[in-house]
Amino acid sequence: MAGSRHVQGVCDVLAATMKRDHGFDVDPLTDFAICCGQSEAFAAAVFAIIDPGDEVLLFDPAYETYQTCIELARGVPVYVPLDPPSWTLDADKFLKSFTSRTKAVVLNSPHNPTGKVFSKEELLIISQACQQMDCFAITDEVGELVGLVLQQT
Repeated sequence: MAGSRHVQGVCDVLAATMKRDHGFDVDPLTDFAICCGQSEAFAAAVFAIIDPGDEVLLFDPAYETYQTCIELARGVPVYVPLDPPSWTLDADKFLKSFTSRTKAVVLNSPHNPTGKVFSKEELLIISQACQQMDCFAITDEVGELVGLVLQQT
């Protein structure tokens, strides 16, 4: 990001990185919100989309900040257990967790606190469910590059 001295410059670099690394076309003027850290960014996302009584699916165990932010927004955390010891996603349990009040699914990979990297198959299940149920995926990508390295090894 050398030479980027303002937020728009940072957003331009992020848009180019998303295109290069993931093949996504994003608008640097409208598709990014620059925040001071993960907790602030997560809270901003939750407060932007969650109305009182909306349910948010969390993979259990979950990063402790998630529940607090959801409850502050008067949303309802709904826990979907991951199966130890590999912390795999049980598609049936996940899909049965959706209700008419489900507004979002929180996803981070590598998963905090387990370190589990979701497989492509698991990510497909999650993304298809979000599309079918017309709900948001709130992704916490603080460990994105770590996950890419772990998947390649």
